[in-house]
Amino acid sequence: MAETPEPSPGLTDTRALLLGYLAHSAAAILRKLDGLSEADLRRSTVPSGWAPLGMVKHLACTERFWLRHMFAGEDVDFSWPGTAEQEWLVTPDDTTAGILAFFHGERENCARLAAVTPLDAFAARATRRSGVEEHPTFAWVLFHLAQSFARHAGHVDVGRELFDGFTGK
Repeated sequence: MAETPEPSPGLTDTRALLLGYLAHSAAAILRKLDGLSEADLRRSTVPSGWAPLGMVKHLACTERFWLRHMFAGEDVDFSWPGTAEQEWLVTPDDTTAGILAFFHGERENCARLAAVTPLDAFAARATRRSGVEEHPTFAWVLFHLAQSFARHAGHVDVGRELFDGFTGK
């Protein structure tokens, strides 16, 4: 998979910047999966127990939760994968193709919503922070997702290096 470059340092369009970094990190995560065997995609190298494919599943769930459930107010079916802890697990019934399709589908949902949503629009549902209910803006949700994807891209970097020594962007 080819590297997705960072957005231009001269970019001033906030939407393009947020979406560009989100896409950059998503592509980096998927690129780190290239060349791993099916067994390695499902195996953890860290004490917390996440596997590379579980990280992809978690990020798709995170995007679904924040964009579709919280922001758009959709009644999302959370029966799969179930609890927040289960979204990290790769079960024998989970296929690589299925998890990747789920991930790509949530990325497409993000692009569709981003094409029509003002950055200053407020989420349909409130989040509770420090005991106070707040409706985050679309800009906040995109930034939250971009920083989450970037942080987890770093985790996948470390996991991949522990598997086979592969490093890089």
